[in-house]
Amino acid sequence: MPALIANSQTKETAIRLKKAYSIAQQTIQLSEADNESVEYWDTTLNGHEFFNKYIKNYIKSIQELSTTELWSIAPRQLLNGSRYGGTTYRGNNSTHVFLADGSMITFNLHSSGEKGLWIGIDINGQQKPNKVGKDTFLFFFSTEYGLQPLGGKGTGSSWSYGEYDRSKITGSNGKACSKGNTGYWCSALIINDGWEIAKDYPW
Repeated sequence: MPALIANSQTKETAIRLKKAYSIAQQTIQLSEADNESVEYWDTTLNGHEFFNKYIKNYIKSIQELSTTELWSIAPRQLLNGSRYGGTTYRGNNSTHVFLADGSMITFNLHSSGEKGLWIGIDINGQQKPNKVGKDTFLFFFSTEYGLQPLGGKGTGSSWSYGEYDRSKITGSNGKACSKGNTGYWCSALIINDGWEIAKDYPW
């Protein structure tokens, strides 16, 4: 019975992540019709400003919270169980937007080199476990590559895994999608596994 429950959970997680990612991509495409190609978008805006300028009018959102408000009700953890301290969900430049289906998208200005924004997708919003790799997944938006899983194209040398290598993504790197590590690359693993959570996924 536990195995059946876990299998059902992983399937639902992959389905909901794909849906949320598709909504984000469709929203970007709708916005481009009015705001030109993403290559011209202003990625020096903070999360709230970026959401208001490029996203708000093209997506069904029901609530927007600041980082302080979010952490008072739904703090985050890394895949290894330690407290999340990264800028996507902890940054002062972040805003957290809840969609009509219960998911949440986070926007945060990235200001340490590469031009873009950290993007977080939580497939069930405030509901637990609020853990990277389980219901919380990390992405990066750039004007050159659009929305990419964290570690993919345009996400910066300090976060990138370079050429995709599944053994590296699931290996011992601190950003890997493996037990004992942060799970930052879990979104890339699921996408490259064909939007499925494989048997060796660190569930």
